[in-house]
Amino acid sequence: MKKLIIYFIPIVMIFVSSCSNDSGGTVTDPFGTGNNGGNTGGTGNVTFTIGTTNGQQGGIVFTASPSVAVKITKVTLNLAAQNFTDVLTGDGTTVYNANEAVGLEEYTGVESGQQWTFQFEGTTSADNKAFNVTSNFTIP
Repeated sequence: MKKLIIYFIPIVMIFVSSCSNDSGGTVTDPFGTGNNGGNTGGTGNVTFTIGTTNGQQGGIVFTASPSVAVKITKVTLNLAAQNFTDVLTGDGTTVYNANEAVGLEEYTGVESGQQWTFQFEGTTSADNKAFNVTSNFTIP
């Protein structure tokens, strides 16, 4: 199992170097709550905004910004069209602050039009409530 690697990326940097989501990414919200549209998805009180930035090795780093402070135990990335799944394991104790984008891992072969699914699992930092959030993101 891979260890979740997190890069702290200033939000200003993301806006300067990230791809926009002009293609109108879709959202999957299995619980029917917390759906803010665009490239976010959530269960109740947690949503994640997905983005991208250029990686150090010439690939793309997916970024995620939680709406509230969270502790992540697992992130599952899936590109169904290519039968690709990657599971990143978090320590469940590190707090990721609200509205601060963090980088997941760098991926090569990412192309416009691909539809990625991100499933975030963990607990909220404030009250340790479990969450399981699924968000879809289409590469512009």
